[in-house]
Amino acid sequence: MPPPENARLFQHYTRHAGCSCLCACLYLPVEVLSLAILLAAAVGVVYLAFKPRQPAYSVVSLAVSGLAGVSNASAPGPLSPGFAATVHADNSAKGKVGVHYNGAGSRIAVSYEGVSLADGAWPAFYQAPCNITVFMAKAKGTGIRFSERERGQMAAAERLRSVPFDVDITVPVRLQLGGVRTWAVPVTVRCAMTVDRLAASAKVVSRPCDVNVPFLFRSGGTDAADARKNGYWLIRRAVLAGSGQGFMLLP
Repeated sequence: MPPPENARLFQHYTRHAGCSCLCACLYLPVEVLSLAILLAAAVGVVYLAFKPRQPAYSVVSLAVSGLAGVSNASAPGPLSPGFAATVHADNSAKGKVGVHYNGAGSRIAVSYEGVSLADGAWPAFYQAPCNITVFMAKAKGTGIRFSERERGQMAAAERLRSVPFDVDITVPVRLQLGGVRTWAVPVTVRCAMTVDRLAASAKVVSRPCDVNVPFLFRSGGTDAADARKNGYWLIRRAVLAGSGQGFMLLP
């Protein structure tokens, strides 16, 4: 039979171990929240200093290929449409913030009346401050079949020199704020493009685009309001990191 001293020692160490675990569980959320507040304050200062503005995007031209036979009712076989968009990206506002576009994870999708026609990727590149970049983004499709009604609609639209396409773009971006690079966030763009013909020489008749940019860029409000909003989002991301969902501010 073990001596009574062993039982007392066991109770003593067990009590201290339980206390240590409880203290660690209580301090961890406090430490995570404190870190989040400090990071939010730091980002708020950087945000007010750089005032990142959303770059302006426009599609200069949209060359179309592989749809020349869409009006040929006697040959309703599958088509392989291709699109080459010349994009104008203007990052000249304020002249302090660079933009990293990640090709991996990006997607360009072209559709007609809800029918998916082609897919492609946004090219990866870095756009420096005070820079205007013109580049080409391509999308390609294979084995696309149209119904007789859709063929007739597209042929009629081409005769009217007004063929509508929906272009949906998703691209991860990171901002370069001096020596700090932000985490990647997805920027989405939806354009309702209208061209005058189904050919490489097509001219863009209409190009309204809706750009959805997360909290990295200014929303057009006051500097203080934008900084508070961005600080809130940083706190939220840091708290999620504490629950294992991940957060990282890159050097």
